Amino acid sequence: MKLTNFMLVACVALLLSMHMHSSEGATDEDVERLFEDKVKKGNSKIRPVKNQSERVEVEMSLFMVAILDVNEVQQSVEATIWMKVFWKNELLVWNPSDYGNLTLIYPPKENMWKPDLAMSNGYDELTPVGLDFVLLKSCHDGQTVWTPGEKVHFLCKIDVSKFPFDTQTCFMEFFNWAGTKEETSLKYRDPEIESPYGQVAYPNSEWTLTERRTEKDGQTEYEMIRVIVVLERKSLSLVLTVLLPVLLLAFLNVFVFLLPTESGEKLSFAVTVLLSQAVFLSFISGLMPQTSDTISGLSIYISVQLVLSSLYVLITCCTLRIYHRDTNACPFPRWFLKILCLPVHSDSSVYPVKEKDGILETIADRVTGSQVSLRLDRICFWFFFVVVILMTSIFLMDGIYCK
Repeated sequence: MKLTNFMLVACVALLLSMHMHSSEGATDEDVERLFEDKVKKGNSKIRPVKNQSERVEVEMSLFMVAILDVNEVQQSVEATIWMKVFWKNELLVWNPSDYGNLTLIYPPKENMWKPDLAMSNGYDELTPVGLDFVLLKSCHDGQTVWTPGEKVHFLCKIDVSKFPFDTQTCFMEFFNWAGTKEETSLKYRDPEIESPYGQVAYPNSEWTLTERRTEKDGQTEYEMIRVIVVLERKSLSLVLTVLLPVLLLAFLNVFVFLLPTESGEKLSFAVTVLLSQAVFLSFISGLMPQTSDTISGLSIYISVQLVLSSLYVLITCCTLRIYHRDTNACPFPRWFLKILCLPVHSDSSVYPVKEKDGILETIADRVTGSQVSLRLDRICFWFFFVVVILMTSIFLMDGIYCK
């Protein structure tokens, strides 16, 4: 009985000791010993392959944190990104059982080789990515991960011809500055996690990232990874504050031809709309992108409307002159009345009404200036109304449906 109890206690003690041994982790002494044996012997200038004639396979992933600014004048985009860069360090491999089952360490950058990734189309000075803060993580099998984060400012060809319905296609081009494609092979790995907002972690109030894709260019001395981003402008605010007032002024200006001449406000209305349009358009022109490479369709539309407004004032002055014309002393030419489709009879069929100073006064001579000015106003209203509708339709269809 005593022997049985003793054996039971011994078995329990053995199991507990085995469990405690298996649950033991690496101590600080194990980590320090690994650093002395492996890490501190490393050299950041030596490529992490035993055979230095072989290439280092480097993979990278890019995560968009936020799009900070899209500058149309400077032709540049500013964004915050962070990356994951993977490669295998054959010079830093160890057996976990020799170091207290230690499988992961964070070595210092002074003893570790890393690719000098740089952006070839940077707007400011060209410097490698992640110089200020380097965080490396190495596994026992040599797999190494580097996670740099940076605010990048890169060049982008901005096309504002469809403003405010424009879409911009930009790219960030990365390469390993310190090694050629014979020394380092650069590839892209799709990100493992997805942001709840889609392609970017924090959405921008003016731009939406609609698409992201990658291309690899190995035609040059360095292998290039091109991360292409497609940005679409959020146009609702611009439509309400810029586009809608412009369209309203364009149609409002045409109605100067419907204002009766007898009111005495015809010319003042035309001049007032012209001045208000000029002031307002100069204000909103400052809100629109000013570039020399491409011209916004809205800028062309605004310029044409300003020309039409000046033409409306000129036509209004002419119609007022015609309205107050003394047709008894200076009758209208017959060809002019025929163009306006006013009733005109030939000399052989006109019945003479009276004779004054040897001149016969015919029906054509009795057409008054008010009749002619009224006909001119109607013709001008419908003509320019159709012109404005066609211009507006072409502008809107070109901006909305041809993106």
